[in-house]
Amino acid sequence: MEFEKAAHFIWKHGRLLERRIFEYVFYEGSKEHIVRALKAYQNDDGGFGHALEPDLRAPESHPLYMEFALRTLYDCNIKDLDMSSKACGYVEKHADLANGIPTIFKSATSYPRASHWDNPLSTEPSFDRLVGLVGLLKWQGINHSWLNEAAAVCLANLSARKFEDAHTILTSFCLLESLPQTEHVTQLFSKLSAELLTSAKYLRLDPNISEYGLSPLEFAPTPSSYCSGIFSKEIIHEHLNVMKSQQSDDGGWPISWEAPGETATWEWRACVTLKNLMLLHNYKQLTD
Repeated sequence: MEFEKAAHFIWKHGRLLERRIFEYVFYEGSKEHIVRALKAYQNDDGGFGHALEPDLRAPESHPLYMEFALRTLYDCNIKDLDMSSKACGYVEKHADLANGIPTIFKSATSYPRASHWDNPLSTEPSFDRLVGLVGLLKWQGINHSWLNEAAAVCLANLSARKFEDAHTILTSFCLLESLPQTEHVTQLFSKLSAELLTSAKYLRLDPNISEYGLSPLEFAPTPSSYCSGIFSKEIIHEHLNVMKSQQSDDGGWPISWEAPGETATWEWRACVTLKNLMLLHNYKQLTD
């Protein structure tokens, strides 16, 4: 793994947001610079737009963008009351606690997008998306009556359902992490852990498989992550070693899906390259 080549790739192809995060993690940059870059994507309605998630090129707000924004704050250990309070107001306006919230709205069809966002289920309300948003908002420490009600509804949903998608389980863990670790929460953690390891689609336990999926590193991005105990140290380090070997000659890492254009492809590759460098940094695996 060549750090300087990866750094050059991010400086060359990364958006301002990714470059600010890279600067913060590796060059003593400022969290405030990350927040300012992220606020450029926040619309007046409190939501986020402007292709923040590069596979959808729409300017208006969508829940998909909201999760990307809040996850960015989470990954960088940033809590920003102003930004997250406005975000909470947006989610409250668009969520239905009986059915959930869509991933994208039908207006997304007016803009370039990756083919997977043509799935009609993307515009249907779902608890899968709502659970992650509620968890990430709770992690921000917001004191909001609707958010407390939404968290209780989401917990009831987690108790009643069996989950078969690793993406949903990943966001569900975020909700559990944001809450006091009561007996009920720890029981739900055990339930989701078992479902993840026994029946989850898109969990990529074998690091040598090239098709799209979530690796254990998505669940345990640091050795002290909430989900770090689910996977053995051997599995974690095997994924780290394979990841290092997959760096491309241009310094970046490839993506395993088709983005909606050349710009989105470069943006995603910069996002993935940054994420991989952060993972290697967290596990003290960076070498030049």
